[in-house]
Amino acid sequence: MSEGRSQPPNWRDPAIYRELARLDRAALMWEWLRRDPAYVRWYACASEATRGGQSGEATRKWGLHFR
Repeated sequence: MSEGRSQPPNWRDPAIYRELARLDRAALMWEWLRRDPAYVRWYACASEATRGGQSGEATRKWGLHFR
């Protein structure tokens, strides 16, 4: 491996998951969703659309609920 590049964490190390174990259902789902490349692309487009007052069906696609 070249210098400056670190190896990814060992996915079998339980220490990596301790913080996740403390999350409630909504927080865990947010962690999953925010790492989804399709969601990230959608959010970039949707944030532009909502500035114009549009949202609706696209937010339902991702199961999002806003108060």
